[in-house]
Amino acid sequence: MIIQINSTLKNQLIVGFFAIFLGSCSTPTPQTNSLPYQYDVVIHRDFWGIPYIKGKTDADVAFGIGLSHAEDAYDDLIELMPLYRGNSALFDGLKGVETDYIVRLLRVHENVDKFAKNQLSQKSLKMAQAYADGVNQFAKDHPKKVNKNLHPITKEDVIAGSYIQHLFFAGLDSGLKAMSDHISKSIPTGSNAIAVNGSKTKDDASFLLINSHQPLAGPVGWYELNVESQSGWSAHGGNFPGSFVVNVGFNKNIGWGATVNRPDVLDIFELTINPMNSNEYLLDETWVPFDVEEDYLQIKLLGFLKIKIKQNFKYSQFGPVLEIEDRFFALRHSTQNSFQEIDGWFALNEANSVQEFKSALDSRKIPSFNFVVMDSSKNIGFFYNGRIPSRQNAKAARNILQSTSSKDIWPLNKSIEILPTFINPVNGWVQSTNQNPYAVMGKYSAALNPNSSNVHFEQRLTNRSFVANELLSTKNKITLDDFIDIKFDHSYSKNSRQYQYLINLAEENQEIAEKVELWNRKTNFTNKHAGYSSCLMAHEWLSEMNAEPIPKTEDVLSKCKGWFDEINREQNDEWGKITTISRLGKSYPIQGSVDTLRAVYGTPNAKTKSIDMSGGDGLFYIIEEGSNGRMIYGMHNFGSSRNRSSVHYSDQTFLFSREALRFVPESL
Repeated sequence: MIIQINSTLKNQLIVGFFAIFLGSCSTPTPQTNSLPYQYDVVIHRDFWGIPYIKGKTDADVAFGIGLSHAEDAYDDLIELMPLYRGNSALFDGLKGVETDYIVRLLRVHENVDKFAKNQLSQKSLKMAQAYADGVNQFAKDHPKKVNKNLHPITKEDVIAGSYIQHLFFAGLDSGLKAMSDHISKSIPTGSNAIAVNGSKTKDDASFLLINSHQPLAGPVGWYELNVESQSGWSAHGGNFPGSFVVNVGFNKNIGWGATVNRPDVLDIFELTINPMNSNEYLLDETWVPFDVEEDYLQIKLLGFLKIKIKQNFKYSQFGPVLEIEDRFFALRHSTQNSFQEIDGWFALNEANSVQEFKSALDSRKIPSFNFVVMDSSKNIGFFYNGRIPSRQNAKAARNILQSTSSKDIWPLNKSIEILPTFINPVNGWVQSTNQNPYAVMGKYSAALNPNSSNVHFEQRLTNRSFVANELLSTKNKITLDDFIDIKFDHSYSKNSRQYQYLINLAEENQEIAEKVELWNRKTNFTNKHAGYSSCLMAHEWLSEMNAEPIPKTEDVLSKCKGWFDEINREQNDEWGKITTISRLGKSYPIQGSVDTLRAVYGTPNAKTKSIDMSGGDGLFYIIEEGSNGRMIYGMHNFGSSRNRSSVHYSDQTFLFSREALRFVPESL
């Protein structure tokens, strides 16, 4: 049965896409008679259950990664497969139609065949297949533990998933929100990466903090692993289920952290529609017809009835077209015909120095992210990365463009070549905390801003950026202990946007003023004044992250009262009672708050009677390059397994809450 519906994309067709995205020792001997390759891989696990995957070839290792992901995080790995395939509606019914529409509109699967298989190296294609084979091997060996309807996983699934995730990290979510007031709000997160060298440290040591912030659990929660192949690939760090490269971590010669940036890689054009013919738009003073592709979306109703929905997908020379509340928007994204990010990440994994890392990034195969790097020769560097098109007025392009000119349609194969890069700066340190790239070294980098009209970088400054700059700008040289203290700092700068907002509230409200006056801007366990002030500032942060107006004072006070009522706490309770991290029914006090270096983002939880942590500080590493060689420390927010029955489901949670460190071996 075919149901014809209006092909107009309403607001709710966007909501789901954004919401869904953002929510021992063993030696496997796979039965490979049904698999295209024989894989030579061994997986050892350390005391913490972290897999150390060794293979003869890179493809062998990729197979082991797929198998390990399936063993430890099967539900998170498989959760987004319907989204990647564009058939969410077959599993989620009507609420899945919107995601399928976007995936089809962006021609993701068509472009995987058209571009990805020609652009990606043969190595990456083989590794994608091997990764899928590893997941499918787990399904074959454990048929009762898997969703058979989602198997077999294919290399096309893996490639499409990587591409879709990078679209979001590069700003598709904020673009969708700009077109509609009905887009789901995101839980704000951030990332930290800091490097210092001998110019700033005692004993000529160098230190690196790798601390990307994500949700604590779910498909984009960090998974820790170690990989080693006989062909030379060797790395330890974190990735997401579905990825077969190490996204943050270290190899034998370098360490690298990644932080989310906001490069302007997407333009949104509001089209002028012919009032006499809604299938035409204005381009260079001429009415031009849309290119229309007819296709069908499949949906399952009542759990058994499969139907097809006929849709018309419109395209303009500006890009694919969305119709929202009788307005037509075209999306132009610098990665819409580029699927090389997997090759880009693998090149970073193989880099052996800061300069090699820079050379790998210069290809712009990865569409976004900042990187902070340190190598074994104690060189450090910061790199702002993005596949950013060159525009005549880049600042204006940060907003929706009202354009009918083909001059605004920039080429997809050209991007800005020179981006903010700082290697071994004279001040001896760099820090990336989701801020303006010319604020990564405080006053030292601010003086280097060229203010070009062809590129407009994000201007935001986070509390973390203020605090890091203030702590690192002192004349004192630091030790490893000092560096660790900076990583766990839980204070607010008096110069931060949030604290200035709080002071403004206090100037207008005597009750707020009396409470704020008692607070020392810290969020330590025993602090009895942090709860009230932090709650007020959190709502300013939520508004900034979601590009919304700051709420009225009475609304913020009402929301905070509601939060404390929900968790049955007093506003002057100790911070350690107000804020917790929980796993497997146990809750632990935790220091830190919204946008502190020890970043803690949470929501009111009546069961834990606290603002329970759901994102922010998670898997991290601290690397020391000293006179006695390299030492590596780290911790995960929960543990190496996402299976509730595993001892490694929660064995690091208490230690994480107490700011403990564990030694990280580079090999077993």
